[in-house]
Amino acid sequence: MNIIIIDKKDTVISTTTSQLLINKQKVPFNLIDTILIESRTDLNTKDINRLTKNGISIIILSSKQYIASVISAPNSKNANLKIAQFTAALKPLEIAKMVLKLKIASHIEQLKKHSINLNKSRYFKKTEDAGSLDELLGIEGSFSKAYFTHFFNLFPKKLHSGKRTKRPPKDPLNAVMSWLYTIFYHLITVKLLSSGFDPNIGYLHRPFRDHNALSSDILEVIRADINQFVFTLFNNRYLTSKSFSKKGEGIYLRYEERKNIYPLLQEFQAQTEPKITNTITAIRSML
Repeated sequence: MNIIIIDKKDTVISTTTSQLLINKQKVPFNLIDTILIESRTDLNTKDINRLTKNGISIIILSSKQYIASVISAPNSKNANLKIAQFTAALKPLEIAKMVLKLKIASHIEQLKKHSINLNKSRYFKKTEDAGSLDELLGIEGSFSKAYFTHFFNLFPKKLHSGKRTKRPPKDPLNAVMSWLYTIFYHLITVKLLSSGFDPNIGYLHRPFRDHNALSSDILEVIRADINQFVFTLFNNRYLTSKSFSKKGEGIYLRYEERKNIYPLLQEFQAQTEPKITNTITAIRSML
């Protein structure tokens, strides 16, 4: 997935029949899959139609950073896949168990990099023995609580309050995590749509209003990778406690700091994409 990130106020975006123009800088359509916009800009309906007809999706991230909208390129019209997806959702336990085990394994491996060991066998056995989705969600909740207790301890206390906070995030560490989770949730949604899935129909997560439950399922598998990326950003001092500002009740990453880490984010996204693709493939194989 080739991503263009636009995060500069009053950027002028337009198109020709074959190119995206960003302040008159030309980028051929065939080099773009997705445009991530995180600033106020003008984009008219003619250009939006031209982009989506050329297979380019648009993700618009709000100034509050944890809310986004997706303007998708034409979706893959795979009725048989959607029917299989809906049918499997009636008995979701097998796929939900696979997703949870992938999450547990990836999070335990991430903690091992910091010489922290959790008992994978114990969590796997609980997952296998679970007889309902509610049981699985209880296991997921208790595992996440244990995981975050260790994860937050990797950081100085001035960066966090010791727990996960969101909508809005209350501290610098949670601000970066929420920002990245939001971006990848929507990148996964675009990937699912282009693959012919309905992102609303999940297995570990259940559909609710406009929640893309399947996107959240797959996000669980890469959250640990995102968390390790967050650790790298702070540990290598790409980000510090001064990289953030307070807006209302929340804490958010400053524009200048976002701009500086976008190249790292694009590199990380490229590294993470194979795991997203493999997880989608694994789910498809179980339908």
